[in-house]
Amino acid sequence: MSNHADEVQLWKTPLHGVECYAAQLYRHRFDKHFHDEYTIGMNRSGTGQCIHQGQRHYHHPGSFNCINPSEVHTGEVASHSDRWFFQNIYITPSALRQILTQLDQSAQSQLPCFSQMVVDDPSLQQAFQRAFCSLIDVSAGTLAQQTTLLHFLAQLLSRHLRPPAVNHPARREYQAIQQVRAYLEAHCAEAITVEELGSLVHLNPYYLIRCFHKQVGLPPHRYKQQCQLIKAKHSLNEEAAIATVALRCGFYDQSHLNRAFKKAYGLTPGQYRKAHR
Repeated sequence: MSNHADEVQLWKTPLHGVECYAAQLYRHRFDKHFHDEYTIGMNRSGTGQCIHQGQRHYHHPGSFNCINPSEVHTGEVASHSDRWFFQNIYITPSALRQILTQLDQSAQSQLPCFSQMVVDDPSLQQAFQRAFCSLIDVSAGTLAQQTTLLHFLAQLLSRHLRPPAVNHPARREYQAIQQVRAYLEAHCAEAITVEELGSLVHLNPYYLIRCFHKQVGLPPHRYKQQCQLIKAKHSLNEEAAIATVALRCGFYDQSHLNRAFKKAYGLTPGQYRKAHR
């Protein structure tokens, strides 16, 4: 095992809904989690691996990681590598919708989805690096940051999006799981029982858990905790003490929040808050 320490850094950029993140990992393992933003990252050195939608993927230098919001995934250094260095740009759905308008691609009613998680497109590497470096450079200026980001996204989105989905009548179970997800998101800070969820959608609790896990990639209690973490991320932009944020978001105490936050994002709530100051 390497004696090197894992290093992560988060930047809040001047562009609304856009953040940057870099990680040099040796030992840390991201447990199953999801983001409420689009994740667009480039792998710089070493090799990473993850489980995404039930399949194992490897992230080799020069490849891109394109993850849609709410898609469950893990992340760690690949077993045959000693490290994994990657850089991510996070973009909220509302920010991407605005970007699509700027790119004159706003005609579609649905937000886009990437067609695959690992993208091999060497021609995008330079454009990504220019955008990333500009976004984290406080002296770059908004115009340069917007220009380099738009230039990169215009190429990425034109080549690697999934065709718009055709709406089909949804099965009862699919609709039930969507309803349960919405309920967990709205009530994530509260105590919830499986009987409560089963009664909500008129499904047997055990059958509901199986359907939920199969469709979402996490059991309901793990999905609820991810919603709590996202709620905590947003709350950390406010002035409340971290211990207060933990209780408001349904964690037992600050230590409980710290452990879950570090496991999911690779940094503590305090480090996340500092990056947003």
